Amino acid sequence: MKYKLIATDMDGTLVNDRSELTERTKAAILAAVEAGVLFVTATGRPFSNVQEVNNLLDRDMPFIVFNGAEGYMGKSGKLLFEHFLDFEVVKEAFDIGQKLGVSQIVWTGPVLWANRRDDSTSAYEAVCDGLEMRIVEDLAEIRGEVKGFSKVLWIAEPATVKEQLVEMRTHFGASTGTVSAGNSRLKCVSSMSHFLEFVSVNAGKGTALAEVGRLFGIERSEMIAIGDANNDLCMLEYAGLGVAVANAADDIKARCDYVTSSNNDDGVAEVIEKNLSGGRFF
Repeated sequence: MKYKLIATDMDGTLVNDRSELTERTKAAILAAVEAGVLFVTATGRPFSNVQEVNNLLDRDMPFIVFNGAEGYMGKSGKLLFEHFLDFEVVKEAFDIGQKLGVSQIVWTGPVLWANRRDDSTSAYEAVCDGLEMRIVEDLAEIRGEVKGFSKVLWIAEPATVKEQLVEMRTHFGASTGTVSAGNSRLKCVSSMSHFLEFVSVNAGKGTALAEVGRLFGIERSEMIAIGDANNDLCMLEYAGLGVAVANAADDIKARCDYVTSSNNDDGVAEVIEKNLSGGRFF
């Protein structure tokens, strides 16, 4: 078994389109953990929203959340790292969103805020495992009562998100979602077609995966990363083996080493099983 760490995105990758973790995938994860593989869930979700995977594992495994802004050990809850947005930059992103009239979600550690309550923000709140969404119209109002700002998320139509992604990367100096220009003030990524997310320039799934590797003594050549979306690219390109699920966009697949089955056809389980059996990916 060449690879010692398997990191996987959640939505569109690890879980199917009904947000279910299938029995085959559960069995594959447990087999990998039992064989000594470090299993890492890397997601844009908050830590509170990954507990199905956390409860499945019988050992303390790392979780990368908020697209790499924070990392925790699942069983102990130990904080591994956190990268907050600079307040002036996060306020600028939020204020631009207010002017554009988009629905916005702001995470301050485990606390959920929205710029207003509407269908989009209420739907987001509904999948956050009972967290109560608070309303804020000016981030200056809460600056003194929060530890830091982990992530800002805009919710819009997919076509609008594509346009805003280009515009915001230009505005904040991020040349791409994977590599930031020297004058970048934050990272802009799209985790789902209707989400545009802003995190610290020091965050990112690739950066977080490197930190996990350092903490556990695992080289990047010993890592597999699996994903489907723009926000996964940095870890897909960092890992020794980058794997796209079949439902990923063609430009994501083109930048990966291997394409597995879709999230609805147990693509993650297929990769784990192949690794455990010593199968070749090339």
